[in-house]
Amino acid sequence: MTSGRSSYVEMRALDRLTSHNIKTKVQAIRKSFKLSIELDDLLSKISQAMTESYTKVLTPNGIVRGKELDRLLSIDADIVICLGMIESELNSVKMSDLIDMMQELVEERKRLVDSLRA
Repeated sequence: MTSGRSSYVEMRALDRLTSHNIKTKVQAIRKSFKLSIELDDLLSKISQAMTESYTKVLTPNGIVRGKELDRLLSIDADIVICLGMIESELNSVKMSDLIDMMQELVEERKRLVDSLRA
């Protein structure tokens, strides 16, 4: 990665690790609390959005698209932070703001991944 090149195997490992960590947080939220329909739908969208995205930042010859990788990592970090906030604020009035923010992040992630496929 430091040379600007990476293998498909490395990116698949990053995909699996990121997906596992986020899905684990989502499952913990689902098990711990009674969720509104809106939050449950959002958590489903997050789980679906985590599929094979880091492999898409590789060009066919193995060069990493640095800006896209940084952006994807940033979005995923923001999603994890919001999930943590949801865990701590689940009984709070701020929940609707957190849900709106998470929906925006999930949509931004989907747009980025879709643009990498093109």
